[in-house]
Amino acid sequence: MKNWIFSILIIICLGLITISFTYRPEFNQGAGKINTIIIDAGHGFKGSLTARDGAMGFEGTEDEISYEVSKKVVAEIEKQMPGVKVLESRPTPYFVTLKQRSDFANSNKGNLFVSIHCNYAPKIREVVKEGTRQETYYVKSGKKGKKVKKTRQVPNYKTYSQSNPAHGTETYVFAAHKTEDKEDIIMENGDIFQNEKDDETLNVNINDPVVKQQVALWTKQFFAGSVKLASLVEEEFVKIGRASRGVKQRQKGIWVLQATAMPSILIELGFLSHREEEAFLMSQEGQQMMAESIAGAIKKYKDIVEKNNHTTSVSAKQ
Repeated sequence: MKNWIFSILIIICLGLITISFTYRPEFNQGAGKINTIIIDAGHGFKGSLTARDGAMGFEGTEDEISYEVSKKVVAEIEKQMPGVKVLESRPTPYFVTLKQRSDFANSNKGNLFVSIHCNYAPKIREVVKEGTRQETYYVKSGKKGKKVKKTRQVPNYKTYSQSNPAHGTETYVFAAHKTEDKEDIIMENGDIFQNEKDDETLNVNINDPVVKQQVALWTKQFFAGSVKLASLVEEEFVKIGRASRGVKQRQKGIWVLQATAMPSILIELGFLSHREEEAFLMSQEGQQMMAESIAGAIKKYKDIVEKNNHTTSVSAKQ
C-alpha cells in the first residue's frame, strides 16, 4: 500500500516538474536580450510652448531640459548600440499623459524604460527672533469695567528665505511595496515575454499557480534589474564629476515605474533650484555629458544581461 502511494506521489511530482519546465521557457522567451529601449522625456508643454508642466528653475524648465537630454540619449544609444530599437514616449515637446507613456512602453514590448526628469528643492525659510517690540493692550478694571491701557514687550520675529543648497543626481526605481501593482501589469502584458502575441492558439491561464509564480519571479528580477541599471547610471554620473545622491525608492511610489512591464528607472538629472547645476543642465556640453553617461550605463547593463543570459543558456545545454 505504501509503495503504491509513493508511486502516485512520484508521478504527480514529475507531472508538476514537467509543466513547470515546459511553460517557463515560453514565458521568458527573448527576455534575456535588450532589443527595445523606451526613452521617456518627463512632463511636456501643455497646448503651447508657454504652458509649462514640471519644475521651473531660475531660467530653465524641466520640460525643455528633459526633452533635450532625452533626444541626445536616443542619439547616443543609436551610436553606441547599433541594431537596438530605441523609441520615445514623448517624441515632441508637448505633454504626454502617464498612461499614454506606460501603454506605449508595454505595447512596444520594451525591455527597458528610462524616464528623464529634473529635480527642484523649495527655498529654505527660517523664522528668527530679532529683539522685542512694544505692544499696547487694554484690560478691564474696577466695578464698572473701565478699560485701562497697558503696554508690554513681545518678541519680534522675521522670516528669511534662501536658496536650497540641495544638488546632485538621483535615480529612482519602483517602490518595493508596490510589487502587486507591477505584477498586475506584467500579467496583463504576458505576451511581451512569451513573444507569441500573434499565436491565436496560445492560452495563458492567469490563475495557474505556475504562471503566478513566474510573474512573481519576473517582478523580483525586474526590481533587481532596475536597481542594477540605476546604480550603473549613478556610477557614470560620478565619473564625470557629478554629485550622486544615490539610488532611491519613493514611499508614495512613482506610477509610471510600476505601470511598465520591464525594468524601469526614473533619472533626476539635477536640481533646477541650484543655480550652478541649472546652468550645467542648460548648456549643450552638460546635456551631452549627461546623455553619454546614461547611454553608457545602459550599454553596460545590456552587456551584463546578455552575457549572463548566454552563460545560463550554455550551462543549460551542457
